[in-house]
Amino acid sequence: MRLFVAAELPAGLRDKLSSIQESLRQAPLPVRWARPEGIHLTFKFLGETPDSRLGEITEVLRPAGEGIAPFRLEACGAAPFPDRGAPRLLWVETRGDLETTRRLAASIDAATARIGFPAEAREFRPHLTLGRVKGPARGEWRGMLERVAGQAAGPLEVREYVLFQSRLGPAGALYTPLQRFPLGREAGAGQRPEIER
Repeated sequence: MRLFVAAELPAGLRDKLSSIQESLRQAPLPVRWARPEGIHLTFKFLGETPDSRLGEITEVLRPAGEGIAPFRLEACGAAPFPDRGAPRLLWVETRGDLETTRRLAASIDAATARIGFPAEAREFRPHLTLGRVKGPARGEWRGMLERVAGQAAGPLEVREYVLFQSRLGPAGALYTPLQRFPLGREAGAGQRPEIER
């Protein structure tokens, strides 16, 4: 199973990201665009994982959001990554409660590191990936990005984090939520949710 942990986006934000993608399609960059329904705020990519580890992963993820209240972010504009040189990604950055966002990502990272997943070496930088650049630019593209850089894409209320399975196919990746973890609850409070299938 190819697994990752992320927050889902509301429909309105997905629509706005789709609109930003459309406005950037004329840029002289060869980009493989992400499907708007497949864009998430990813906290941790776990990668290819045996099915037999699903229960163990769920157990360590469940308490990772303890004591972290739901928080709000704002998705703003579009930017290349890295900032300088040839871009590898086009993404939308987030503003708002970045401290809580990073705290949740760090807690998820620490929880999965305890069961053998490599800890992240780089600082967590919350973003929403619009597309991956597949080759060199064919002309001036930075001006186009600058025109949409200040656009507010919309709010994102993070009330839970989700363990997803990613299945790669000819039309792109299909993402299936396996388990949802609400923020702010104590470990063991309420009913333990069943794994979604």
